[in-house]
Amino acid sequence: MSDDASTETAAQETKPASRSGSKSSSRRGGKPGGSSRSQRSSSSSSSTAAAGSSALASALRELVTGIEEQVTAIAALSDQVDEHVTALNELRAEATRRLLHLDDLRSTAQDVNLSAFLDTTIQPQLPQVEEEFPDRIYGG
Repeated sequence: MSDDASTETAAQETKPASRSGSKSSSRRGGKPGGSSRSQRSSSSSSSTAAAGSSALASALRELVTGIEEQVTAIAALSDQVDEHVTALNELRAEATRRLLHLDDLRSTAQDVNLSAFLDTTIQPQLPQVEEEFPDRIYGG
C-alpha cells in the first residue's frame, strides 16, 4: 500500500509543475499563439537544415561514386598495360632468341662475302615509337 501511495504522490507533484510551466509563459507576456509560431519557425529551419544536410550527403555520395569509378577505370587500364607489357616482353625475348640464332649462323660462316652480308643484314631494328613513362604513374 505504501507503493501505491508514493506513486499517487509522485503523479500529483508532476501535474502541478507542468501546469505552472504553461501559466508562467502566459504571465511573461507571451501571446497565446506565440509559442506555436516559434515552433513552426524552428521546425522550418530544422527542415531546411535537414534538406541541406541531405543535399550535402547526396553530393558527397556522388563525389565518392565518381572517385570509385575513376579508380576502377585506372585499375582496369593498369591491368591492360600489364597484359601489353607481358606480350611486349615475350616479343622481345623471341627477337633476342632469333638474333642469337643469327649470331650463331654468322660465327659459322667461312666465306668473307657471306660474313659481310650477315654483318650488314643482322642488325636489330630499334623501336620506332618512343615509350613514354609519365612521372605521375611511375613516381618520378
